[in-house]
Amino acid sequence: MSLADDLEPAQLIDSLWDVVRDAELRSRNWNFTIRRDSLAALVAAPAWGFLRQFQLPADCLRVLMVGEFYPGPSMSNYRNYPESEWQIEGGKILTNYDAPLKIRYISRIEDTGAWDAAFVEVFACRLAVEICERLTQSAGKRQLAWDEYKIAMRDAMRNDAVENPPEPIPDDSWMLSRL
Repeated sequence: MSLADDLEPAQLIDSLWDVVRDAELRSRNWNFTIRRDSLAALVAAPAWGFLRQFQLPADCLRVLMVGEFYPGPSMSNYRNYPESEWQIEGGKILTNYDAPLKIRYISRIEDTGAWDAAFVEVFACRLAVEICERLTQSAGKRQLAWDEYKIAMRDAMRNDAVENPPEPIPDDSWMLSRL
């Protein structure tokens, strides 16, 4: 009935809760987890390679976008375009972009009441996969739990995707080489 119960299932779930939650939130671009923020530059610059660094938000699980738009390679000089305009190192974003740095990211949502109903199903199935074999000593039941997880994930991702308009994928050097 509670994660505080002194029973093996409760103890297993309690020990895995945060790790599985963060892994599942990080695994996909769940709409309810996406946040936007503007970051102030830190006083200290990186040792080399970039001009500025910005502290990632404490609840950031994965960065989706840095800056307001994807600048992309220039048509005239795409072969010499730098590999990356930003880098994540040690909980910071290193970049040459000016402050404030606008980002979109996947946020850690700890309040289960704020979770999407489809994500709740995915999360429950994933917890079942993680504890099933230890509780039942049955690889077959664990496989059934995996199958349920895959179905829940497929349905959740389909529903989540329908809520957003399509996002264009920027052209990369391979696509530009065809021009």
